[in-house]
Amino acid sequence: MNERKMKVILAAQQVFEEKGIIATSVQDILTAAGISKGTFYNYFTSKNACLLAILEMANDESITRRRKLLLGQDRTDKTLFAQQILTRAHVDRERNLLPIYEAVFFSNDEEMRTFVRKQYLSEITWLSGRLLEVYGPESEPYNADGAVMLVGIMQHILHFVKVGGKEKSSFNYEQLVPFAIRRLDDLMAGMLANDDKLLGKALLEKLAYSDDEDAKEVLLKELRDMLARFEKDGEDKGVEYITFLTDELVTGKCGSTILESVTNSFQEHYSTTAYAQCAEKLANQIQSLHELREKSIDFLG
Repeated sequence: MNERKMKVILAAQQVFEEKGIIATSVQDILTAAGISKGTFYNYFTSKNACLLAILEMANDESITRRRKLLLGQDRTDKTLFAQQILTRAHVDRERNLLPIYEAVFFSNDEEMRTFVRKQYLSEITWLSGRLLEVYGPESEPYNADGAVMLVGIMQHILHFVKVGGKEKSSFNYEQLVPFAIRRLDDLMAGMLANDDKLLGKALLEKLAYSDDEDAKEVLLKELRDMLARFEKDGEDKGVEYITFLTDELVTGKCGSTILESVTNSFQEHYSTTAYAQCAEKLANQIQSLHELREKSIDFLG
């Protein structure tokens, strides 16, 4: 993402915080960012598109932080798992995004509702994958149920706090996630012991697969745009990376270990350059889509 677009996003977020989502106009954003209407529409098709860009940027940051927490660590560690879940809440609070999420959630705009659906499905899919690592291979048939119940436990406790069950100022969010995971321990043990599941992994993977091709097309376009940028700037190493990643996205020939190595190398190579944010975002998207595709292949097979 170039600096000017980032400036517009940050200015828009500030205006949304000050005036509220509904009361904010495109002109308010133009004034705050010091740009023309043409420049704004060069980046975003609407106010809502700008709003979603703010949330997508926060989502990318959450994904990056979660992956960094796992580097060299025991993937079965439940304390680490809790820290990963809390990462999203930390990013949302740091950026004061809760009012924006609420506005998007209750919106009747189809684009925004689609965004909420994909975010929710992505979170459930991620949780399901992590539950497999935390509880072991025998838990796989029950992980979709476990992920949905874990989210449900946390959401309903937070809703109870919000409507007056407890003063929000004194509520310890860092206690919520470990508490919910301890309750999930009992639920998972019961499902495994009794072979008792309601949703099963097939439903989740079918839903995830339905979004796979759309996500792939969007990512391919972003890779082509990045390739054109590298070619224009004479970045031969960048061209090499993007060519490999594009081929992998289309063919799916290389394994997870090789793909992770290449994407990590790609991020590291450009981590201190003007391309850093774009490289990080593309690497995260490719890894996420690869993980989703592997799950989908298992489902279809």
